[in-house]
Amino acid sequence: MNIRVFFAPSRLCVRFVLVGVFVWAQTLLLRAAEVEKPAEAKPSDPAAAAPYAEPGDESDQYQVETLLSGLDNPCAVVVRPEARDGQPYEIYVSESGAGQVLRVTSDKPSESTPIITGFPVDSYGDAKKAESEYRIGPLGLAFITPKKLAVGGAGLEQGEDLVTVYSLPEDGSALEYKQQDHAVGPIPKGKKTTTGEGNFYGLAKSDDALFVTSNGDDDEAWVLKADLKANKLRDLQPFIATKRLVGTTGPTGAVVNPKQNANYLVISQMSDFETDRDSLITFYSPRSGKVALNQQTGLYDIAGLAYSPTDNLYAVDVVRADAKLGGVYRLDSAEKDGKQTCRAVKIAGAERPTALAFGPDGAMYVTAIGPRQAPGTPSTGVLLKITPKTDAAKF
Repeated sequence: MNIRVFFAPSRLCVRFVLVGVFVWAQTLLLRAAEVEKPAEAKPSDPAAAAPYAEPGDESDQYQVETLLSGLDNPCAVVVRPEARDGQPYEIYVSESGAGQVLRVTSDKPSESTPIITGFPVDSYGDAKKAESEYRIGPLGLAFITPKKLAVGGAGLEQGEDLVTVYSLPEDGSALEYKQQDHAVGPIPKGKKTTTGEGNFYGLAKSDDALFVTSNGDDDEAWVLKADLKANKLRDLQPFIATKRLVGTTGPTGAVVNPKQNANYLVISQMSDFETDRDSLITFYSPRSGKVALNQQTGLYDIAGLAYSPTDNLYAVDVVRADAKLGGVYRLDSAEKDGKQTCRAVKIAGAERPTALAFGPDGAMYVTAIGPRQAPGTPSTGVLLKITPKTDAAKF
């Protein structure tokens, strides 16, 4: 999948929760998958996953507030860890089309400050394929420590992009793109990738690694992995060939389950530019790369994943074929045809949502591109805050 397809018109993403027997089954499967050797490339049919249960809608139980507007293709949002209880915390947004990362504080959420600027920016899109054209620069974000922010790049030629890491100044002053603490990559064309890898969209950190979803060789659809030692990334390499394992392209969202007894790497697959509800989520062993569980979701194009403070899993569905269908969903445990599966439950709508993250107070933050169709037109990207109307609906 070319990253330009991802930025074609999208649908509202969904957020989902996996609980009960579903989580228990995942734990058993992951333990069986914990073998210390590279992932084996064995093709599998995504249809082998249990059919999804029909989506639900609880959006009337949540309120949506627009914090920032007029953003140029915002692609990621992350909350700085280790904020003190009851104190303001920081939210970081990659404004991809503007080639910068913004900082917002929870006590002044309508004000943003550029914190890293000058990222390389490129254009993607193909009018012949009914795709919108977008300017793309910094993509995924992840804190590898409370002071070090990793940024997935997308503005260079294929096979030249980097994951760059920045040590954020104590005084909050801005950095330039080249003021990197360190970087990993690139991954040029070679034995494992016929095209070279780039457009590093989803970033997910574990205790000893950073996982990165990549755009490049469609026959492999790689998830990459860099070792994390002494607060520094090393040796970014292809790790999981998702196309060979789950049968479809487009790895996008990435998150690591925070539970110690179910410490999966969860990856969403966007698949092709179609109108089908064929987006998958797959649970992998973060050590061996083996598949523990593969699930159909009933969503179109999952772009981002995040766990809530109560360990529930949520997703945003960008819906490339129809932006007005985009939204945020929760996946509940369900059963269909006697098989354990999941049900996507809508909690909010958004046009072309791209990522989501949770604050320590339980608030959800979502970036969305909005209805904008091409460069040269007004930027329509937003940062949204979503909160439950009652305690019964909390994330």
